[in-house]
Amino acid sequence: MIPILVALTLALATLGDGGMSPFSLLAQHLAVLAAILIALFRTPSAFGPDRAPARAWLAFAALAALGALGAPYAYGAWLVLVDLTVCGALAWLVAREPGPMRVALPATIGALAAMHGIAAVVQKLGGTSRPASTFLNPNHLAAWLCAAVLLLAGVVADRLARRAARGLGSASIAIALAGVFVTGSRGAVVGLAAGGIALAATSWITLSAAVRRRMLLGVAAGVAVASIGVALRFETDSDPYRFHRTRIWRASLGALARSPLRGTGPGQFVSAAPNLNFPLEDTPLRFGRVFHSPHSDALRAFCEFGTPAGIVAFAGAFLFATSFWRRRPEASGIERGAFAAVVALGSQGLIDDLSSRPAITVAAAALAGLAVARPRPSVAPPRRIVIASAALLATLALGAGEVAGFLGWYNGQRLPPGRLDPAGLARLGRAISWNPIQPDLWRRLALHEMGDARSWTVDGYARAREASERARRLQPADATFARGAARVEAEACHTLFPFETTRARAEALYGEAEALARTDATIPLEAAIFAFQAGDASGARRAAERALRIEPNGSVPRIWLARALLEEEGKPAVERARKLLDEAASVALPAGTAPSSPYEATLRAVDSELLAAARRTLDAVAAR
Repeated sequence: MIPILVALTLALATLGDGGMSPFSLLAQHLAVLAAILIALFRTPSAFGPDRAPARAWLAFAALAALGALGAPYAYGAWLVLVDLTVCGALAWLVAREPGPMRVALPATIGALAAMHGIAAVVQKLGGTSRPASTFLNPNHLAAWLCAAVLLLAGVVADRLARRAARGLGSASIAIALAGVFVTGSRGAVVGLAAGGIALAATSWITLSAAVRRRMLLGVAAGVAVASIGVALRFETDSDPYRFHRTRIWRASLGALARSPLRGTGPGQFVSAAPNLNFPLEDTPLRFGRVFHSPHSDALRAFCEFGTPAGIVAFAGAFLFATSFWRRRPEASGIERGAFAAVVALGSQGLIDDLSSRPAITVAAAALAGLAVARPRPSVAPPRRIVIASAALLATLALGAGEVAGFLGWYNGQRLPPGRLDPAGLARLGRAISWNPIQPDLWRRLALHEMGDARSWTVDGYARAREASERARRLQPADATFARGAARVEAEACHTLFPFETTRARAEALYGEAEALARTDATIPLEAAIFAFQAGDASGARRAAERALRIEPNGSVPRIWLARALLEEEGKPAVERARKLLDEAASVALPAGTAPSSPYEATLRAVDSELLAAARRTLDAVAAR
């Protein structure tokens, strides 16, 4: 039953955005939980994971848990710990039953590789420039397919494998390589080359000279296919950001420099990223392109979990490799293929963010479990209290916790913006009751209360303020929630409390949001608009100037700066304001041009009425 549940988990993980959709995640985690409970209450196995890499994994997980205790975004840290638990559990489950897994894993992965390879080719023929099957990201699909190719290559090279298994494996390899070819992934070339070398090196002493030659030719052919796909991609692809990733790597090291021991904390890098972003001087907007991960799992181990955890992670990889190398003579072809697949994923993970895709992490964990499986001496079974405690913890983490998180998402999804009707508000209430530590649900409640802010009561303002502050407390490191709290105070200043204290509170919150995202010019722009409408022309001028320092080509900030100058200085500011308005018209998006992002829309898509109103004000001031 356990091999079936593991195979089901691998299959589910390739569906729903490479396993990232809430439906897919819930199904995966419930399948893993069922397998854990069966294993815990079954007679102890004669096999298990090799102790050295297992201990390294446990040490890394312990350091991650310590980092999670101090993480500002508790829910994000919890999600990372759940992912680590799932991966560790899968490796343990596979290592306990290596015999059945040698059948279940190649059969499952081979069938899935054929399915996704065909899907990618069909998408390419349908006009998709870089197909990704169900993975969203073509690089992630290519990584998964390369791992499948190497596992199946181990099957094909195994002298004990049946002829039918070799034939089916060869067919799946061909289809999977076709899928890799159409993705044009550079990382896949790196992974396939490293994994191919690992497969050849661990199989060398067990193969005849003729089989060695065929294996080397096969590895070279696979790498050549992937390389040709990359060459064809760049022949027709004029992507100006093809080497953008190297700059992301350098920028990401800033997170480690700020906190060498702890890093940003598990699941916290995305909040730190805005202050790590770097300008692009050859684009209309300097910070129009953003990143949310280091785009390297090797860097992520250090930047997000800290230096000690990163060192432990690399030590674990070394122990995994040396452990398998020592036993390579007696390893089966399937186990060598599994080892090579993990090497491929690890190598591509040096230059890509593969750990963000559950389909890849669960496959890597299962294959690693097969590679580290060892017979173990008979030991006394654990006490019932230990088994019961482990079962309870697993049920709470992967059962109750996952169901609660899913129901929170399910009830909170697709709620319309603004004020909710009674049914929508009831759904939001259920979502919050299921997952009260998800800050976005509280922010959504604040938006509901602000939906009719023009007819606010003091009680409505109090509820909106409490909800926005709750969201901010749950995720204090993210500018989104500080800005949300600022908007509540801004609306209150415009409607209920047009007082200096309310305005100062809103401006302070906007300032907090700016500090958390210093490369986002839309925040000071919003602060400028609020200050102007609240009668603070000087504050509006300063905020608009801050926005222009971030994005010198912003057209909308120029309009508000011109209006603030005219309000603050009057006639002496006419010439400067006229120049600003002319510049705003010249750097604005041309009429009929769609903005590339909401960021560009906010900063460069000029409302013609706003510009016309500013010019009328200019003419009126000049005529005085």
